Amino acid sequence: MKKVMLLGINSKFVHTNIAIRYIKKYVEKYSDIEIEIFEKTINNHVEEIIADIYRKKPEILMISAYIWNSEYVYKLITEVKKVFKNLTLVLGGPEVSYNAIELMNKYNEIDYIISGEGEKTTLEFLTKDKKDVKGLYYREEDKIKFGGIREGICDLDEIRFPYEVEEFSGKGKIFYYESSRGCPYSCSYCMSSIDKTVRNFSIERVKEDLMIFLNNGIKLIKFIDRTYNLKKSRYMEIWKFLLDNYREDTTFHFEITGDLFDEEVLEFLKKIPNGYFQFEIGVQTIYPETMELIHRKSNLERLAHNVLAIKDNIHLHLDLIAGLPKENYETFKNSFNYVYKLKPEMIQLGFLKILKGTEISSQIKEYGYKFLDYAPYEVLENDFISYGEILKLKDVEHALDIYYNSENFKESSNFIIENFYASPFDFFEEIAEFFRDKGAFDVGHKNHAYFNMLFEFYKEKCFENLDIFTEYLKYDYFYMEKPKIIPYWLVRNSDKDFYNEILKTKTDRHIRELYKITEYEIFNVDVKNNKLEQKKLLFKYDKNRVVEEIN
Repeated sequence: MKKVMLLGINSKFVHTNIAIRYIKKYVEKYSDIEIEIFEKTINNHVEEIIADIYRKKPEILMISAYIWNSEYVYKLITEVKKVFKNLTLVLGGPEVSYNAIELMNKYNEIDYIISGEGEKTTLEFLTKDKKDVKGLYYREEDKIKFGGIREGICDLDEIRFPYEVEEFSGKGKIFYYESSRGCPYSCSYCMSSIDKTVRNFSIERVKEDLMIFLNNGIKLIKFIDRTYNLKKSRYMEIWKFLLDNYREDTTFHFEITGDLFDEEVLEFLKKIPNGYFQFEIGVQTIYPETMELIHRKSNLERLAHNVLAIKDNIHLHLDLIAGLPKENYETFKNSFNYVYKLKPEMIQLGFLKILKGTEISSQIKEYGYKFLDYAPYEVLENDFISYGEILKLKDVEHALDIYYNSENFKESSNFIIENFYASPFDFFEEIAEFFRDKGAFDVGHKNHAYFNMLFEFYKEKCFENLDIFTEYLKYDYFYMEKPKIIPYWLVRNSDKDFYNEILKTKTDRHIRELYKITEYEIFNVDVKNNKLEQKKLLFKYDKNRVVEEIN
């Protein structure tokens, strides 16, 4: 039997490719074929991967292609065939499933393309005549032929748990998991809308899989179900199981529809230990005309109610997409402000991508879309938002990551927004312009430099009460980490002898260790309550950041 290798090229080292693992497990379950898994990242040089492939000497190389790695994959296959002329090269994944003929005409190096769900197709590709394999594009007599559409696996329990226990020792790795496949919704920009048939792993199987994660101390498990909370009885049973088997250092990430929860679900979610669950909610837009055009139905009032009800203990990511039909710069600004006022831990500002096979890819002329011809196929402009406005939003995204998503500027940024701006977006727009004018986006900065930039921004805008703002900024600086560098704007106000006496009262650790994980400072403002009142604070930088008021 020929030697088969499945190659996954991830965007980051911490990621794991679940697709190639599912395929390996499925093929090995139903045949005597052994498959080798090989993972690299887009940060590896192509020459490195070619050298590794040469040493491993596969006869069949199968590569999983996605929007984030496709350009890298095309470069790799062009080069690898120069030294492996007899190598059978197979591509699969969402990036090649909907334009297979075009790609095979463009790249003669591609021998086969697997379209759609890969487990059964791969098994049959390796065990049957190619003409009899559904879901397979192949070459025959200088023509490209297709075996027909492959239906998805009905009984997902046929697919084995994708990971080996030995993999769990990798520090900082993110492990992906799915309890279902397919999505019932019809969002015009999303490839998940192509497969509207939702199929589920059995509850028993899901519980069995999750216990493997829980028993092996995995830090982060990300459910990749397109909409996890579709059926209340099902998702609640899984969540109750996770709560019954709570592990302190584990986090489960779910993509959910935020307006579907009723009061019973909200009351349950309030019981979840802080940090155990993490939700990603795709808001995308609040503009009614746009919502209708992209086939999204959201009860915004209910969404806000649900988010506010669970935000104290559930880590929340809320997503927006710029460049949607009919949404201009001003209406996007409204969407941003709506999401910001819900105060999630992270606001993910994304930009529309024109993906092959989606409804929106057939509306390019209708809405005047101009976009990148290569991955990630990101929108440059359309009839409603200009390229210049898209660029401004890119800068806003960068500023948002620094001054909101980092969670390092909670008090200082909020102080500026509450006192000097009509809306949160206006602040991020102006500080983004400040960064662009200073050329600050073009160079890398360490964290303390962003504090300096915010101080300079405040001064340049001539905002009043600089001394009060500096106290808020100082609070954030101390809260972020034990100061290693004292910025020029920060004047220490501390009492070393009193600090020493405080630590002597702590009996849980040796005083030398306490010095390493604490800092003491006197503030002229009660930052948390917005009062002009002196506060003596002890910052603890242990497992969780804690601020203790000293009387």
